[in-house]
Amino acid sequence: MATANTLERIFSVDYKSKIQPIVSVCKWGMGLENLDRPSGVTNDNSTGDIYVADWGNSCVKVFDCNGEIMFKFGDEEGEGKMYHPNGLAICRDGILITQSSHWILNYQVNGKFISRIGKHGKGELEFDHPRGLTFDESNGEVYICDSDNHRIQILSKELTYKTQFGQDNLYYPRDVKLTKEFIYTLDLSNPCLHLYDYNLILHKSIISGGFGLQLNYPKFFCIDNSNNILITDYSNIFSPGSISIFNSQFDLMRKIAISLPIGISVDDRGRVIIVSRGSELLRFNIF
Repeated sequence: MATANTLERIFSVDYKSKIQPIVSVCKWGMGLENLDRPSGVTNDNSTGDIYVADWGNSCVKVFDCNGEIMFKFGDEEGEGKMYHPNGLAICRDGILITQSSHWILNYQVNGKFISRIGKHGKGELEFDHPRGLTFDESNGEVYICDSDNHRIQILSKELTYKTQFGQDNLYYPRDVKLTKEFIYTLDLSNPCLHLYDYNLILHKSIISGGFGLQLNYPKFFCIDNSNNILITDYSNIFSPGSISIFNSQFDLMRKIAISLPIGISVDDRGRVIIVSRGSELLRFNIF
């Protein structure tokens, strides 16, 4: 198995301080340590473990904090069958996974299947290509980007339907994150971030997209402990991809060239974790 030392890369760019060497552990393929078109990524702050939605291999792969593969999970048949996973969110009792079969899977973090939530459709607790999702630690609620239904669904801590929002403003919500003040929603088809208050009223839209502007084809985003916003921009006419970093006032701080970035997460130590369509797993020690 490849070690972290043999796979280090150095990027001479700044994000508050110089980015340090990062571990890159993967290559394309079907092997345990390899990835095939990965999508979402998240991390467990209690253990440092990294969870990657391996879209092409229809499973979730788990790496330790040094980037070494630990195990993979995802049932091949039955109610827990995993099919092209997209977004990931570690919750109170496990990890929730959106996937291309239009429902949500609930697994334990050790890979044991718990339950399946929802089905394909347009009603309550029905989904059409769900993507990013996030967990509200204050009350246990889950926010899910129901992308092709042009809305965000909110589930209770029991994972039952609570409410929804965004139908009048969202066209293709790709990812969602929470701060104390706002619900941030990334819209892919009209590239920008929408900020909703907790009364589910649109407060404002920020970070424009389009030709020559700040975003072109955003995939996922994360918010660090200083409320800096980090967005993966898959590609545009000027580059094969980048990470755009905005401060809490939504000013662009930096663009970092990364080939075809998809999923992004940040741990409680400020380390940024990225998966790319080139089937790489990268972690930046940015402080």
